[in-house]
Amino acid sequence: MTHVYKNPVVWSLTVSVAIVGSNSLALGPIAPDIARDLQTDLASILQASAAFGGGTAVSAFFLAKYIDHVGIKAGLCTALLVLTLAFIGTAISMSAWHLVLAQFVAGIAAGVALPACYSGAAVIAPPEQSSRVLGIVLTGWTISLVMGVTLSTLIADSIHWRSVYALFAIVAASITFYNVVASLPGKPPAQNTISMLSAFAIKGVPSLLLQVACYMTAFYGVYNLVGDHVVSTLNYSLSTNALVALSYGIGFGLATLFDPVIDSLIPADGSENKVPATTTAQSERPPPPAPKMRITFKRSSITAMALMALALLYFTLAIASASLATLIIVTGVWGMLNHIGLNILIASLNATNTRHRGAVLGLYSGITYVCMSIGTVIFSSIYQWGDFWLLCLVGSALCLLGTLVAVLWRT
Repeated sequence: MTHVYKNPVVWSLTVSVAIVGSNSLALGPIAPDIARDLQTDLASILQASAAFGGGTAVSAFFLAKYIDHVGIKAGLCTALLVLTLAFIGTAISMSAWHLVLAQFVAGIAAGVALPACYSGAAVIAPPEQSSRVLGIVLTGWTISLVMGVTLSTLIADSIHWRSVYALFAIVAASITFYNVVASLPGKPPAQNTISMLSAFAIKGVPSLLLQVACYMTAFYGVYNLVGDHVVSTLNYSLSTNALVALSYGIGFGLATLFDPVIDSLIPADGSENKVPATTTAQSERPPPPAPKMRITFKRSSITAMALMALALLYFTLAIASASLATLIIVTGVWGMLNHIGLNILIASLNATNTRHRGAVLGLYSGITYVCMSIGTVIFSSIYQWGDFWLLCLVGSALCLLGTLVAVLWRT
């Protein structure tokens, strides 16, 4: 059952996620160089990051649903082509506003590309291996975090920041060409699109999106401020944050080893095991050998367990944050649990309606980027008069809320 790792389409989806993730994560570290070159202030450059997030949310809410109409292949390839052009526009930016506009266009492309990748992972996955395939595709975020950000910083420092986006454009163009000729899924069974409101009304979607909101707000709120905690409170250099990011990325990637376990716990059709009924004639025959038992759980139970584990993790992180060594260790575990939680949530959303995955996952991506903005603002305000441990406790409380939603609002 290891042939999924040899499927080139799985890895093309992974690289597609990686190039989107690299763009979303690379701007912050190289922003000072960009500001200096464009002769503007840092805040003006960081507006480009906000524009990317805003473009992604708008696109995910209003454009991702068309994946269900044109098909995953056409949707993904079109999005990656627009992303390539946006990278070129970023590389030749002559002003901060030009940069902001280019990154907004990149966000528009990302809002379609990510749902298309996650939908594609569900469609090409063999029976009972959906979590395994989705887990591989999600490692694109690990690649973007460990390699994309690191290489971007080195290239910007040794060559020029424009070279970073030129490289992004080359990678995006290459993966676009490959996806055009690859055997990606074509048009889906459903040739019609539904509104975001209709997608939200699909059974199971509201509960899962509320769980996603709790999960994402907690993650971005804590992760975006852990760097300042390392520098301001623990009194380490800025470069030390690379160790924290590396630990998180390695943990996120290693968690793919647990994806087969998730597949074994959740049946492919989402139903619980059933005992077949026996007829009178069958009851007179000797009973057949008992089949091998397989313990399975409802998806709501699995998401509840994942969110509960994250709630305990954030509580542990609050204690571990007093020391850099323990912080780095627990951050690795954080990456592992986040991968597992993200895998389960996306897989559960994929299973709610196979005909309208694009619309459902568009809601997911939109909620993700809205929560990224809201989480950063709210947690930054708390951080101003509190401390990092308080952020961790708030993150733990949010995951507990998500656990309650999964338990009480079963799907």
